[in-house]
Amino acid sequence: MDGWVQDLWLVAIVEDVSDDDVRRWWNGNETAILDELAETAPGFRLGTILTTSEDPEPGSPTRRVFELMFLRGTCPEEFDRNVSAPYVLPVLDAELRAALLAAFSPQPEDHVLMEVAPLDDLAAFLDRHEGARLATHSWAETVRVSPGLRRSTGRDR
Repeated sequence: MDGWVQDLWLVAIVEDVSDDDVRRWWNGNETAILDELAETAPGFRLGTILTTSEDPEPGSPTRRVFELMFLRGTCPEEFDRNVSAPYVLPVLDAELRAALLAAFSPQPEDHVLMEVAPLDDLAAFLDRHEGARLATHSWAETVRVSPGLRRSTGRDR
């Protein structure tokens, strides 16, 4: 199975960001403001994420967090009826914390070669950044692979 692998980070943003920049962020367009904030914000390396042509994509804790954050960011009205913006950077509250930890918990069907950080380290990062707005971010380009990755741990940067 060939695919593309990249590191995925969860970043905690406390600065105000315009609705237009948030929309561009989730739609994959460049937004210099959010790009800069994501690069300088406190971050936690979740692990690697593998993208292939398979449907569904290979499961992993990192993929589930990515999908959860994308859903919360692009369909916020499904989680909070008081949201008026069509796109948001989800606020880290007790509900989102619980959902992130559940998503990041290992599952039997997880792809065994994906790198993943320790669950306790993610919990500690979330505890330190309660109230911040979260986004997923990758700093490096994707790398084409025929999966042969080692499992390792992530750490705060």
